[in-house]
Amino acid sequence: MTALLFGRAACGYICPLGAIQETKDRMAPKKLTKIKYLRVVKYTLAVGWVGAIVFAAISAGGYQQVNLLYNTESGVSVDSVQGWITYSIIVLIILLPVFFIGKRGFCHYFCPWGVLNIVGTKIKNFLRWPSLNLKAAPDKCKECRTCDKNCPMSLEVSKAVQSGSMDNTECILCGTCVDNCPNGVIKYSWHRP
Repeated sequence: MTALLFGRAACGYICPLGAIQETKDRMAPKKLTKIKYLRVVKYTLAVGWVGAIVFAAISAGGYQQVNLLYNTESGVSVDSVQGWITYSIIVLIILLPVFFIGKRGFCHYFCPWGVLNIVGTKIKNFLRWPSLNLKAAPDKCKECRTCDKNCPMSLEVSKAVQSGSMDNTECILCGTCVDNCPNGVIKYSWHRP
């Protein structure tokens, strides 16, 4: 839902799985290995995940109630040994691609939530809703490629700047390129696509 206003910014600012990957990358950086065919995995996982939720809801006769604080009655969701084991397994699953594939490897190739944000972004762009975007001034760019070096998603930001279009489905709108550009070429903007 946030993608309709903020694109994939939730991936950059809210997602705890992204934070885990960023933490690992700060301690032991590894350049992303580009594996084209592997991208289909995250789309397959997203379809399976959404399909399983829809199937479960239909099988149960619909939703009787929605508990936004489910499993947090004690204030945290890992208040038992079983909870800690489950949490640790999830963290390990997230970190394995980061160790073997590189920067935000889980986001690039396995994250079903990212796909939902991509779909939301495509919908908002199709409807031409005003939303958070990146905007660049190519004439100010000195082609130092600082933006490329610092991008947590390993995107070629400098090419996007030169083309005049900052749209990229993998961009999580984290603003690292905005903060690190020595010439102030890239800025956040609220506009229609």
